[in-house]
Amino acid sequence: MVLVTVGGDPGIGKTRLVQDLAGTAAGLGFRVLTGGCLDVGEGTLPFGPIVEALRPLGAEADEQWRSRVLGDSPALATLFPGLGLVPDTPGATGEGQVIEMVRGILDRLAARQPVLLVIEDAHWADASTRHVLLYLVRNLRAPVCLVVTYRLEELEERYPLRLLLSELHRSSRCERIILDPLTRSELGELLGTILGHPAAGATINEIMDRAEGNPFYAEELLAARDSATRLPGELRGLLLARVEQLPRDARPVLGAVAAGTRLSHELLAAVTAYDEERLSECLLAAVQHHVLVADADGTSYGFRHALVREAVYDDMLPGERHRMHARLATILAERAQSVTVAPSAAELGQLAFHWYRARDWPHALLASVQAGLAAEAAAAPSSAERHYERALELWDDAPEAAAGSALDRGALLRRAAETAHLSGDYARGIALIGEALADVDADAEPLRASSLLEFLGYCRIAGPDSEGAAQAYAAAVDAARVEPVSPELARALTGMSLVQSGQGHYQDAIGTAEEGRRAAVQVSAPATEARALTVLGWSLCNLGRVAEGLAHLERAQLLASAEEDIATLLWTRGQLAAGLLASGRAAAAIDAAADVLELARSLGAAAAYGPYSATPGIEAMILLGDWAAAQQLIGQLLDLEPPGGAAAFPRMASGLLRLWQGDAAAARADLAQALRDSEQSLVPEVVSVAHARLARVAAAERRFDEAREVVRTGLRLCAGSDGAAHLIRLVAAGVHAEAERARAAAARHRGKEVASAAATASELISRARSAGRAGIGELAVTSAELATAEADWAWLRPDESDEVARWRDAVGRWDALCFPYPVAHARWRLSHALLSRSGSSAEASQELRSALAAASALGARALARQIRELGTRALVDLEPVPSGEPAGAREPATPGTSADLTARERQVLELLAEGLTNRRIAKTLFITEKTASVHVTHILAKLQVTNRSEAGAIARGHGKASR
Repeated sequence: MVLVTVGGDPGIGKTRLVQDLAGTAAGLGFRVLTGGCLDVGEGTLPFGPIVEALRPLGAEADEQWRSRVLGDSPALATLFPGLGLVPDTPGATGEGQVIEMVRGILDRLAARQPVLLVIEDAHWADASTRHVLLYLVRNLRAPVCLVVTYRLEELEERYPLRLLLSELHRSSRCERIILDPLTRSELGELLGTILGHPAAGATINEIMDRAEGNPFYAEELLAARDSATRLPGELRGLLLARVEQLPRDARPVLGAVAAGTRLSHELLAAVTAYDEERLSECLLAAVQHHVLVADADGTSYGFRHALVREAVYDDMLPGERHRMHARLATILAERAQSVTVAPSAAELGQLAFHWYRARDWPHALLASVQAGLAAEAAAAPSSAERHYERALELWDDAPEAAAGSALDRGALLRRAAETAHLSGDYARGIALIGEALADVDADAEPLRASSLLEFLGYCRIAGPDSEGAAQAYAAAVDAARVEPVSPELARALTGMSLVQSGQGHYQDAIGTAEEGRRAAVQVSAPATEARALTVLGWSLCNLGRVAEGLAHLERAQLLASAEEDIATLLWTRGQLAAGLLASGRAAAAIDAAADVLELARSLGAAAAYGPYSATPGIEAMILLGDWAAAQQLIGQLLDLEPPGGAAAFPRMASGLLRLWQGDAAAARADLAQALRDSEQSLVPEVVSVAHARLARVAAAERRFDEAREVVRTGLRLCAGSDGAAHLIRLVAAGVHAEAERARAAAARHRGKEVASAAATASELISRARSAGRAGIGELAVTSAELATAEADWAWLRPDESDEVARWRDAVGRWDALCFPYPVAHARWRLSHALLSRSGSSAEASQELRSALAAASALGARALARQIRELGTRALVDLEPVPSGEPAGAREPATPGTSADLTARERQVLELLAEGLTNRRIAKTLFITEKTASVHVTHILAKLQVTNRSEAGAIARGHGKASR
């Protein structure tokens, strides 16, 4: 016997889980018996769920079967009065007789087929049922699975349930399952399944906030999302059922908590004006009925579930709500004035909220401005933005209060835009800055206009809209070119250089950033100087002047840290990590990016800044072979639901990881989504990476025309960039795809296709060489990519280049960087080149073994398979023979079949069946043409056939040559 207990809150999915289990068990041949306990009072229905579960047995049409299974216990008539049985002996049937009868029935039934017995809602189980369950667990030995479900919330109030579970859980045969609320990703999966398509992020967030991970509540809310009511009627009634059982005096208490979400005992007393005894009685009743829950220290109270609070709040009359909020706001305001300590951001936010819900617009406006300033200071930009937006909403409705505001409308718009940007709502930030610009006379206030235009450009970069950003920054520079030099000019120039760098115009960016840096130094603006140095450093790195660029980035990091400019520090660290990675210092890149997410969270802007700045560290993890850590961090970043442009970076990293893991379809999906995320601003940094990786995916899937077109598109979009790394990255992917095309075409004797691939690759490698001569400098990764492209090209043009030497160079470069996957791939190709040259090689065997060890350790399934295939063709022993199998063991051969062929002859026969000539067989298997001819002769003799066609027919009839 096996026992399983399943606990969870109402609606969490206990019933659905056991229903699915029952369906699966029935399909496996189990007899499924289900009974549920009812909340009808102790002793009202003794053995209720047991009777319900066994009742179908008493209704079986086969009387003989029924008699054998049910037996002849005197308790049978008591348990099943509908059978018309008469007890053998007069008098009441004892509980012990019933319990033993149930055990006997299950024993006899289980002798015929395994049994699944489900008892639901054990928190309502009567004493007799509890006794049956305990007896069965201790005494039943038949093949029976007993599943018992219960509500976690009942454990505190129902001692019998706690006692039952403690006894059940003592059994060594017991498995305990607690169903927790769904996570956000799990809820998204549930909603997507119901809708038939992925649910929008806003929908998931809204339902997660309201349902708190409860599947039943989530389904009900999703079904009613288009209705006019906030809660569907059936759900509202369910939620209010327990509320209606409370005494009438509790209603004001619940109303106060519903308006305030969570209130202290002291505040509840002030709001309700109840004395201590009366308030305590109401709170005790609400807690006992599982409507309210107390904090661990018992000083404050909130609703057990957010939807219960919502239902109670909606059930209040409008005037009742307004008065409650006004009362709360008045008390909170009085308390804030009576203490010397400044109110916290949370306290000011509550005050603003209550004044707004009380419809007291003047108080709400002033409180919202104060709450926004406090939220900004507390690194909560999302909250600050909501408060500022509320103040803007009320601005015209409360003119006297607006006149007394700490911020005028222009400053309020600017702060709202800045906090919207920090929160990742770039579109809203752009709209708010547009409103602010409309109120400014650029001729009268050029520096104010420049400041707003500069921030508009910043928002558009993140949007992403690089062309719009360039226009905004150009206008900002023009507006700020007034005497004397101003901080606004320094910021505008630095912003313009950022756009130039993003567009891949690194030489132009260096000139503009240097002008901005000088202006920043002149006006003593170290934060702006840090941003200018970041652009300078990153641009120099992209031109191959890595040491010089990293020095600028280190200086920028120090300045930003000293100024406590977290936004610039995040950006600078991301660029520093990327520069370190480009130079081949992957471990240092991981260190530089390690605390990016923590810093972003301290700013309250993890979604906006984390993905871009942390991704170089992820790429470094992938290259160094720490794939599990990389996958975990990618998931964390995407769970933040970053804006599209920011999401593209972790998605591109995920595409590379999935490609190397051997999941080309998933890699394609990630990379395609990355391009969609950034389609409004296809800058070279994104274009070259996404298109190069998509081309490699297409090549892995043998979609060679697509790979060629993807590379051409990437090169076209990167035209004008003076960064060699972008072009070489694309060219390397293109040459690889053309080499793969040529290999596939050669195996099928398609000479024209081979020639086309070689011509395209020659054109591409020529462009890469020109870019390399123009300036790779200290870009170690780009140098290794170019060496790999040269090696791929050498296979296509063996008369022009030494393929073995080229692959040795590639292996050496990747090995020096300690990047295991590229090294393994290059070793595999080097082995192929060595075998093609000599037919056999100790060096080739060693390189193959090293490649396989690395690929296997990484979990690179596709590459490991390719290595094994090459080893098989070349008769290289990559792995030892299992200890229990003697070397050279063979099944008995049958004359006239492929079974009596040697391993090499089977390989030759397989290729012969594909129609390959002796020359092509020799090249494929790294043997001479004469050796291939000898193998064919032996095959014809052993198969007792006279020609190649007959041998091929035998191979095809046996599923090729069976290995």
